[in-house]
Amino acid sequence: MALGGNVGLSAGLSVNAWERFELKRAFDQEDGVSGATTKTNRSVPIFVGAGLKFGPKNSSGDKKYALGVSVVEPIFFAGGAFLKSRSPEIALVDTYEAAFKDRATWYGVSFAGRINRRHSLGAALNLSVRKLNHAETGLALAGGPNAQEVAPDVFQGVSSAANSQSLGFDAFHFVFRLGWMFQIKPQVKLGVMFQPPGIPLRQKVGVLSQGFINDNRDTSMAGLTEAYFVDGKVNANLPIPLELEAGVEYFPAENVLLALDASFHGPVRSSQRVELAQDVPIGGLFFDNDTRRLPTGNVALAGEFGIRRRVTIQTAFFTDFSSAAKIPDNPDRYYNPRVNRFGGTLSLGVHASGISLAVGSTVVSGRGHGTGVVLDTANLALGYERTQAISRAVYFHVTGVTGAAKVAGSKISRRMRKRSGEAKKPEQEAEEQGEETEDAGTAE
Repeated sequence: MALGGNVGLSAGLSVNAWERFELKRAFDQEDGVSGATTKTNRSVPIFVGAGLKFGPKNSSGDKKYALGVSVVEPIFFAGGAFLKSRSPEIALVDTYEAAFKDRATWYGVSFAGRINRRHSLGAALNLSVRKLNHAETGLALAGGPNAQEVAPDVFQGVSSAANSQSLGFDAFHFVFRLGWMFQIKPQVKLGVMFQPPGIPLRQKVGVLSQGFINDNRDTSMAGLTEAYFVDGKVNANLPIPLELEAGVEYFPAENVLLALDASFHGPVRSSQRVELAQDVPIGGLFFDNDTRRLPTGNVALAGEFGIRRRVTIQTAFFTDFSSAAKIPDNPDRYYNPRVNRFGGTLSLGVHASGISLAVGSTVVSGRGHGTGVVLDTANLALGYERTQAISRAVYFHVTGVTGAAKVAGSKISRRMRKRSGEAKKPEQEAEEQGEETEDAGTAE
């Protein structure tokens, strides 16, 4: 923001996105194994930002300070699964349906200023609004003429169970970011960003939990029904961890830009996502009520290469490692999937009249572990096992930048030519000397 033009607008739009998450052996029982596959498509903005500069000008006409506003969507995921299993020997019919949606939107205000020729500082205050919905519905019916022969201690008639779980989270946080940029050389910049943990403003969850178990295993108490019902709003916990990011930008040649980013997300301690005092099922079989997250690091390497005067190719490779807790070999509850992903992106950019427009695609893929449900039909018991999880995503996107980006390239090019001893027009040399004089005066 500090080095760009006086007015700028940038935006990224996901024209079409296809995401698929597959959990092997999601529902496992003696007579068969069911997997769960969730798919989601979206066509929503990924980010939009606008910047305006003000304050004193340097010799190039750039103002010293910048003010920006932005809307960013760092989290968007939606999907569902329908599971069905049968056991002919005991006439067991079991159906289970799950649906979930997680979306976070950040509304930010940013300020940046160029302290001198080499140093710039920036700060941003974001309001994070997160909406998470999780719903599960299950129905099981077991019994019939062969049931007592298979498990005489369990079945004395018809046993049934039903449950319906619904959670609706609303979480609001303030997220503060501080950034510093150091121009090591005209063609090399170093940037650092620090984000402390988010400050919670309001975190609530609407809980609807209801179900019954009709257990006929004891003939003297045939038809005994155990029921539960919870409906209300309670405190929730959806923390935002601290983040530290560092990046290097390097222009090895006039039409070549290379960048390297490294990021670190801090850990989150273990606590309940839904703070409910009652000991009743919450969320369902596929809900992790633990907030624990592990420290995680990721890297990204990107490049932009000019192939013609106004055309560039942009490409990047990056990691997306999971911060979810490690799943033990024999889990006693449901754990969120832990999938480490790798991705690549390729775009074609066109630059004309101060506007840069890029169209491209991003592919992300990874494997890891998830948690599957194991049904013991002989004892009517549920358990969990660690299983395989696969994640794939394809995005087609359009990114545009206007105003703010058109100045940086020409300045870098002039300074690189000066360092290599190339001849310049007198007025161009005067402009550069005036800019350096002003920057030196500001530093003093």
